[in-house]
Amino acid sequence: MKRLNKKMPVILSLTLGLTAALSSYSQAGQEADTGYSLNLLKDCQLVKTLPMTTELITLHQELQQQETLMASLELPINAISAKIDDYSQQIEQLSVLAVQEDENNLHIDKSYLAQQQIAVDALNQLIAEHQQDFDALEQQGHQIGKIAHDFEREMKTVTQGFDYDHIRISSPANDHNATGCEQSAGFL
Repeated sequence: MKRLNKKMPVILSLTLGLTAALSSYSQAGQEADTGYSLNLLKDCQLVKTLPMTTELITLHQELQQQETLMASLELPINAISAKIDDYSQQIEQLSVLAVQEDENNLHIDKSYLAQQQIAVDALNQLIAEHQQDFDALEQQGHQIGKIAHDFEREMKTVTQGFDYDHIRISSPANDHNATGCEQSAGFL
């Protein structure tokens, strides 16, 4: 029993050392295997490449999912945007025609005001018919804002201590070049 007691600290030290080494190796391998990294740039030069934390990856993926949902929620609004623009232009033009003014006179044409009111009513009706679409967009915007706030907070924690002016996220879906500014040779 005494022999075991003398060897116990050595065995315990070796076990703890191996566990720490394997744990570090395993975590380093996991970070490299994710395919997600932050490329910190300053004046178009790569300053540092950092692996993304699990929290950042989760938030990044959640943001992408929410942005996809936002795009689908925008479809009904995009479908009526031309009508909204038409009504808005019509209202503006009728406003100019309805009120004529010179140095001495102000002339209000009630027939143009009546036409303007018809256009305003039509625009209000169109918007009312799609109010749930506008509400869904607003709610989704708030959701994206919350996730973006969490993402930004985590990003600041991960990048603290580095001097950079631009961040590129590399992921398995979009492996951005880590160096240089985004310029096209065609524009130079």
